Amino acid sequence: MANMSYCRFQNTVRDLNDCLNALRDRDIASKEEMRAAKRLLTIMLDFLQEEDIIDGYNSESLKELLEECK
Repeated sequence: MANMSYCRFQNTVRDLNDCLNALRDRDIASKEEMRAAKRLLTIMLDFLQEEDIIDGYNSESLKELLEECK
């Protein structure tokens, strides 16, 4: 179920922090979660790049980070 527009960011920020903690701990439990983590990070990095917030990102470094989470 989608978040309601009046609280989508409030709800998502808690979930995003949980995801980032899992990445910091290199703790991703399944292949499905690994694929979702890659999608989430890629979507965010692409958005930041499109909005000229970052110049680019190293997709190999992203791959290495996710490999460490296994």
